[in-house]
Amino acid sequence: MDATLVLSISAASLAILHTLLPDHEIPLAMIGRAQKWSIKKMAGVTLVAGVIHISVSVVIAIIALAVSSILAQRVALTAHRISGIFLMGFGLVYSVLAWRREHDHGHHHAYPSVVPEIKVGSGSQPVIGTGAWLAAIVGIAPCFTLIPILIDAMWFGTATILWVMIIYAISTIGSMVVLTSIALKTIMLLTKLEKIERHIEILAGIVILAVGLYVVLPDVLFPAHTHI
Repeated sequence: MDATLVLSISAASLAILHTLLPDHEIPLAMIGRAQKWSIKKMAGVTLVAGVIHISVSVVIAIIALAVSSILAQRVALTAHRISGIFLMGFGLVYSVLAWRREHDHGHHHAYPSVVPEIKVGSGSQPVIGTGAWLAAIVGIAPCFTLIPILIDAMWFGTATILWVMIIYAISTIGSMVVLTSIALKTIMLLTKLEKIERHIEILAGIVILAVGLYVVLPDVLFPAHTHI
């Protein structure tokens, strides 16, 4: 079998498998549920997160090819930990502010953002909202599996490297969009009860905090932990 075809199948398979990890879709889906996003908006925000995710991964993979795979792994691990810490902070702030607002007002009819939004100019629309913040946090965690694939592709020339990158990027972003949309639909079905509906933003923050812990704790408790 042609080496390029084998590498392409491997890249697509690993890309799809690694997006099954909860930090790729659960935080975005929970915020989408809390903010009452449509599937279209959910897909758009996930697309942004996926592009950031792949861009960071490609930069780290290039470091592995041009400088050192060990250095690239260290950079990737650091970015992964930072993403987890930011998820924990985001989830904590989101849930605390939501709880304070519920406590102060005693009701929760609408679902405006509890995360500060950045505005430019007087009376202008926010240019960085809740979705953008979370997309950036999710996106900065790189794909560890891209590094060994590109190292293998390096032996077959630049064209093969570029092709594998493209296959990996399309597979990763496509999987993230599909899985996040499915997760949003599933969470909507699971949180239809009125008691859950009233506290959905607090729940969203707690879940995102838990996902952040899932990302960070293995590195703290098991330093030799292998990521995928």
